[in-house]
Amino acid sequence: MENQIKYVQLSADNEENCMIFISLMNAYINEMNEHDVHPLPERFRQKWINSIIAMQGPADRHLELCYVDEILVGFLYGKIDHEDHKGFIKPGYGYIMEFYVKPEYRRKGYGRMMFKRLERMFHDDGADMMYLTADPVTGKPFWEAMGFVNTNEQSPENQQDIYEKAIWNNVYESGILIPMTKVMADEISSWEYESPYDVYSFKGRPNGYLMDDSTWGTEQFCLTDGGRILGQVSCQYSDEDLWVGWSMAPELCGKGNGADFVRKCVEELRRVKRHTGRILLRVASCNQRAIKAYQKAGFVYVETILDEIAYTGHSEDFWVMENRM
Repeated sequence: MENQIKYVQLSADNEENCMIFISLMNAYINEMNEHDVHPLPERFRQKWINSIIAMQGPADRHLELCYVDEILVGFLYGKIDHEDHKGFIKPGYGYIMEFYVKPEYRRKGYGRMMFKRLERMFHDDGADMMYLTADPVTGKPFWEAMGFVNTNEQSPENQQDIYEKAIWNNVYESGILIPMTKVMADEISSWEYESPYDVYSFKGRPNGYLMDDSTWGTEQFCLTDGGRILGQVSCQYSDEDLWVGWSMAPELCGKGNGADFVRKCVEELRRVKRHTGRILLRVASCNQRAIKAYQKAGFVYVETILDEIAYTGHSEDFWVMENRM
């Protein structure tokens, strides 16, 4: 179900999306007013909505419209709290500011998936904790089910209880493997890595294999979370052995999640390919960051081979590693 969700980041210059958001916000405010002993005065409603739209832009502020099969189901809105923000409460925390699923789409799992996306974005922003204030009728049961705990503090802005939760750091937990597509291949072809890993960059290096649509869904896949590409995955059989290779999305590299990425790729490859035999890979012996991640993910050293690096044309020692988990 998760791969059906489409997330559209709101920007002030997209009038159509802003009008959609305004409509959702009005429904959201109407519902909150029914449950709040201090309903939002009508004269402040449009001013508040306009201020939310105007504040979009910073990379760690996320306001997204959420669609399932092109049907609007709600929106999510969160940011990283900073001391220079008006009304800040917990600097460095992810703050779930507003969150709305249309009533007819509740209890279908969409709210949970929208929350997990926001949690992962907070994680990518560098936050370890997140907080929110909850509508006492519809919000409180949902957020407690998501693992939030009442701190017995009250927000000075709305006098509601503040709930907190540690951010789960496995960004790949909900990832699924799906066949490569032209749109995905085009995005991956722009990936660029920082030195000394820039030798693995796709940008500026035409890749005939990546663009070979005859391999999409048989050898080439993407690990995705909703509409987001977490990594590129390829696999080929040699007799009964499955040889694999993968690349993480550049913005996810260097965050200590390499082993989680590898474990998820292996899990998904076994599911998609229905493969119960050996999984093998090769890795440059000098790439200690990757080797450590593979070892943590259950790969063990098999042998060293001398092989050519496709991008550079020169030969180098590679480890062959086998998954034992």
